[in-house]
Amino acid sequence: MKKTLSGFSIIAVFAFIIAGGIGGCSDTPCDFEFNSFLNGSSLEDQTSVWDCKRGNETVFTMGLFFDLTGIRSDIGEFDYDLTKCRTMQFDNELGSGKLKNMQGSSTIGNFSFKQVSDDFGDLDFFCELVEF
Repeated sequence: MKKTLSGFSIIAVFAFIIAGGIGGCSDTPCDFEFNSFLNGSSLEDQTSVWDCKRGNETVFTMGLFFDLTGIRSDIGEFDYDLTKCRTMQFDNELGSGKLKNMQGSSTIGNFSFKQVSDDFGDLDFFCELVEF
C-alpha cells in the first residue's frame, strides 16, 4: 500500500505541473500568451524592444527573452520567472519586483503592466514595440 501511495503521489504532482498549476492561473488556463511578447531568444539575438512610458514620457526600454533574462535601460540586466498568469518576478543586483496584470497585443505592438517593487516603485506602464 505504501508503494502504491508514493507512486500515486508522483503521478498527481506530475499531472498538476502539466495542467499549469505552477506558473498558471490556478484552476483555469492562462489566456495570456507571454511568449508572444518576447524580444528574442536571448540578449544576443534581440530583434525588438519595448518602449515603456508613463504618460507620453519614456521611462525605460525593456527586452524580455526566452532564456528567462531581460534588460531594462534604467536597471540593466535581470533574471525573471513567471509566477502566475500575467505576473512575473524579476531581480538583479539593484533590487527586485513584479510586473503584474500584464496585458496587451503583440500583433498591435502594445504591452501594459503594473510594476510592484520596494526598490523601483509601484507604477503603471504602457509600452510600445519598437522593432530593429
